[in-house]
Amino acid sequence: MMAKRPQILIIEDQLGPRKSLEMILSPFFDVFTVDLGEKALALLGERPIDVVTLDLRLPDLQGIDVLRQIKRLHGDVEVIIITGYGEFKTALDALHLGACSYLLKPFNMGDVLSAVNRAAGKKRQVDQLKEFLVKIGEVVGLKREISHGIKALEEEPALLEKVKQMFERTEQEIEEERRVNHFEFIRALIDTIEKRDPYANGHSSRVNYYSYLIAQRLRLTDLEKEELQIGAYLHDIGKLGVAPQIIQKKGAYTAEEMEAIKKHPEIGIQLVAPLNLSPSILALIRHHHEYYIGQGYPDGISGEDIPLLARIVSVADAFDAMVSDYPYEYRKVLSLEEAVAELKHCSGIQFDPKVVNALIETIEEEHDRILLKSVLLADF
Repeated sequence: MMAKRPQILIIEDQLGPRKSLEMILSPFFDVFTVDLGEKALALLGERPIDVVTLDLRLPDLQGIDVLRQIKRLHGDVEVIIITGYGEFKTALDALHLGACSYLLKPFNMGDVLSAVNRAAGKKRQVDQLKEFLVKIGEVVGLKREISHGIKALEEEPALLEKVKQMFERTEQEIEEERRVNHFEFIRALIDTIEKRDPYANGHSSRVNYYSYLIAQRLRLTDLEKEELQIGAYLHDIGKLGVAPQIIQKKGAYTAEEMEAIKKHPEIGIQLVAPLNLSPSILALIRHHHEYYIGQGYPDGISGEDIPLLARIVSVADAFDAMVSDYPYEYRKVLSLEEAVAELKHCSGIQFDPKVVNALIETIEEEHDRILLKSVLLADF
C-alpha cells in the first residue's frame, strides 16, 4: 500500500510565488493553494492539513493573526513562514506562536523543500504518537490499572506483539526518510552551483518547469514526475567539474574545450554518488545529451534506448537554451516561433518526436505565457 502523501496548504496572495511553491512541492506532496487568510482557515476546518506555508502580508488578515488562529484551532499543524518582509521582531513573534521555520523571499528551492520535509516529518511523528496512544489504550485496556496492563503485556505474547508492531517503521516510512535525506544533499548541491554560477539556478528551474509541462502532457506517474524534477535540477551538476573559464567562455568552443564539456554528464554521476539516487535519475543525468539518432554523448545510444526522462530533459534543456539570454553565449536568442521551428527541425534527429510534440502543444496553448511563467518560477 502506498504511503499517504503529506497534505500541504500554501497561503500566498501573489500569483508568482504561489505558483512557484506549488510547482516545487506538487511532485512530492498533495498541495492546496489559497490567496486569503479567511479561505485558509475555512479549508483547514474542512480537511486535514499537515503543513502550511504562510505569507505574513495578506489582503484580508495579518499573517500573524492567521498563524495564531491555526495554532489555536489546529495545534498540531506545522506552519512555515515564507515572506518578503524580514524583520527580527516579526520572526521572533512567529516562532513564539509556534511557527517551525521562517524563510525569506526570494526563496531557494532547496530551502523550501528542506523546510517542508522537516515539517512533514515532524507532523508524521506527532500523528504516529497520537495513534500509538490510542492503540495502546485499546491493547492494554483503558479501564485497567497500569500495573495490570504491564502484567498483561508480559504474560500475553499476542498483546506484546501488537505493541511492538506499533514501533516498527514500515518500508514506506523508511523510504520517506531516505527522500528527506536526498533533499538535504540536493539543497547543498544547488547552493554550490548558485555560488559558482548564479545563472545556473535559473536555468535548472526553467528546465524543470518545461520538463514538468511535458510530463503532464505525456501523463507520467507521480513517481516519474518526482524523479524528473530531481533529475532536471541536477542535470548539469557535472559542470562543477569543468573549468569555469570554459563554462563561461564567450565564443565558440575549441575541440579540446568541447571534449571537456562532454565529460560533464559522467562527472555529474560521480558527484551525486553520495545521494544514493534512483537508477532513473542517474540515467537522466548521464543521458540528457544523447541524440535520438544516436550521435550524442556520452554513450551514443539512440531512440527508445535513451531513457524517457532523459529525452524529456534533453528537449527542455535545448528549448531553454534557444529562448534564454545566456550571459556567456554569443548566439542570438530565438523568438518563440523560431524556437518551435527549430524543435520541429530537430525532431527525430536530436529529439524524440513525441516529446517535442508534447512541448509544442503546450507552447501553442500558452504562447508567451510559458516564458513569463518560467521567469517567475526562476525568480522566486
